Amino acid sequence: MTTEQIYSLVNLAAQESMGSTALQANDASSLVSLGNTILSSQTNTEAFLNTLVQRIGRTIVSYRAYRNKFSQYIKSSMEWGAIMQKVKASMPQAVEDPTYSLTNGQSVDPWTVYKPEVKQKLFVKRSPFMIPLTIQRITLREAFLSPDGMETFIGAIFGEVRNYIELSNENMGRLTLANMIAESSGGAQTINLVANYNTATGESLTAGTGALYNEAFLRYAIAQINLYSDKLTDMATVYNKEGEERHTPYEDQFMVVNTEFERALQTQVQWAAFNDQYVRMMEGYIKSNYWQANKSPLSIQVKRASDEQETSINNIVAVIHDRDALGMYSEEEDVLTTPVNAKARYYNTFWHIRNQWFNDLSENCLVFTLN
Repeated sequence: MTTEQIYSLVNLAAQESMGSTALQANDASSLVSLGNTILSSQTNTEAFLNTLVQRIGRTIVSYRAYRNKFSQYIKSSMEWGAIMQKVKASMPQAVEDPTYSLTNGQSVDPWTVYKPEVKQKLFVKRSPFMIPLTIQRITLREAFLSPDGMETFIGAIFGEVRNYIELSNENMGRLTLANMIAESSGGAQTINLVANYNTATGESLTAGTGALYNEAFLRYAIAQINLYSDKLTDMATVYNKEGEERHTPYEDQFMVVNTEFERALQTQVQWAAFNDQYVRMMEGYIKSNYWQANKSPLSIQVKRASDEQETSINNIVAVIHDRDALGMYSEEEDVLTTPVNAKARYYNTFWHIRNQWFNDLSENCLVFTLN
């Protein structure tokens, strides 16, 4: 084990912290271990006899459980059946009331048929994948001092599989939302906040993230988002792609907000507001650091499911949609383990995942951008 005397570094750090000396480059290489050492029986020996190999004193199994940030999109499990059916009856149209136009000697036919108009959607696309993993316990024993240590290690390996499943569901949730954004682009469903602000105020604010440093714009933006949230509660046909009569009560609205936009609101507007409830968004919204790709946090680029047209949208800061507009039904999550291979003494475990991700373009969805 490498021994580094650091008394000079300790003294220098103390002088810097107390102001006795100016800041200078400290040699962290003598202090920090990067964990990239390969043990050797020739060099990793104790310091007295220089013969006995130093033992590993502690093993940290590096594992943390990950939670899907888009777990709200997971609907109730669909264990039985294969196809999801959605039925919507259209509102009827009003007709003339004959009560006030009776004619002597003529009858009014009460048996005219007025069939209700019903629309049906069948969601039939399912998305399976599998995760395989091999474990050979007999050889792993050599790396641990107790059965408990080895079980902790194997538990961490299986935990990472669960993390990957959670991450996969989160990423597929992001992609499902990105497709809904792409499908909703244009028309009344896309609210370009900067352009609308310039029209309303006569300003010439530049589109993009620079607008996040303009307090007046941010107050306008949060007012518009809350206003459109109010508008969704009215029956209308303009906030969904298929022109269906829809309304979305507050309790059925899902909102996803980009964290860069949220932090700008907090630091530029809300901190100074006497009544900050007037400059806050609805409760329970999902915070998202990026929509699709970490390196392009405000953008999406997808081939739309409806027509496979490649669609790119930039500067997206928030989305409000009906809870039934998109989501995932978990059809199957099955974990199966083989018997132990008697010849090579290992076994395989397979995770079978099959989900249904869906967009319903007849449901309300609004996209807010800095364009």
